[in-house]
Amino acid sequence: MAAPLKTPLGFNPLPNMSAAAPVPTEPAAPAGLVDQVKGAFQKVNSFRDSLNLPNPGTYEGVNREVKHTFLTNHVFDGARCDITKVLTPNFQVTHSFAMGAAASPSTYNFGTAFIGQQSFLSGNLDTDGNVQARANYAWSNTNVSKCQAQFSNTPGHSMLQMEQDYNGRDFNVNLKGVNPSVVDGTGIFIGSYLQSVSQHVALGAEAVYQVPTPGQQETTMSYVAKYTGRDYIATAQWQGFGAFSAAYYLRYSDKVDFGTEIQLLTAGGRREAVATVGGKFEFRRSTFRGQVDTTGKVSAVLEEKIVPGFSFLVSGEMDHGKGQSRFGVGMMWEV
Repeated sequence: MAAPLKTPLGFNPLPNMSAAAPVPTEPAAPAGLVDQVKGAFQKVNSFRDSLNLPNPGTYEGVNREVKHTFLTNHVFDGARCDITKVLTPNFQVTHSFAMGAAASPSTYNFGTAFIGQQSFLSGNLDTDGNVQARANYAWSNTNVSKCQAQFSNTPGHSMLQMEQDYNGRDFNVNLKGVNPSVVDGTGIFIGSYLQSVSQHVALGAEAVYQVPTPGQQETTMSYVAKYTGRDYIATAQWQGFGAFSAAYYLRYSDKVDFGTEIQLLTAGGRREAVATVGGKFEFRRSTFRGQVDTTGKVSAVLEEKIVPGFSFLVSGEMDHGKGQSRFGVGMMWEV
């Protein structure tokens, strides 16, 4: 008879079934609230990706094309001369002279500008001691911080504005603070949002919260609609204090732009309306801008490029309603 098999002390060749009883498995717990929200957010993003909506631009720039066609920032009177010296590919200085204007004395302005890959810096100093500074920094292609400041000897003319702009795939968010005070909470705070809802239509809103003095508050809402066609843009804007404006921009060709705008004011029992029509024409060596409105004001600016880097300007404006006129000549020289 065979001898029993000897095993080392403490070794059991057969497991104890009662000691290793299987543990019953519990059903998997349902997804938490965070997972549900994350899943819904991913579905919304997938749906937005399928729409392939364009970026609508900024709320402040919905009428940018029309404003560039008009003469708001181009017409002048008297004599002016702008000399720009490019010191490096990123840095330049500008000397500006203005004299003979009917509404302002003769002035000299010295300006500098630095343009980097992610930053932009500029500053201006005039003969009255006014200083203006501006700084932009792009944290990414979609997120930009901006700051503007103005220091003046005239009481109430100094200003500080901080701005944050975010460009999403199909929307834009912008936040501004004008003269914000952390001591008494005064200032002007502006927030805007513009969203593309289709390939051609964008809708947006803007809120302006003003605190001129502690305890005094005021909020104003504005709404805008923008339609972008193949070669035209139409916008309509309503402001909470009773102002309505509509604008239309037409890119007639590579050399010709037209713009029109109508502004209605119905606040405080007033009923006023002004319509403006303007055009921009680019020729081989010159640019002409013309504008007329329903108040009887006719304006025109001609920029003639004499040689590369040197331009001669002629500006004129006639206000038939007030019986006034302005005329100016200028030069722009880049060395």
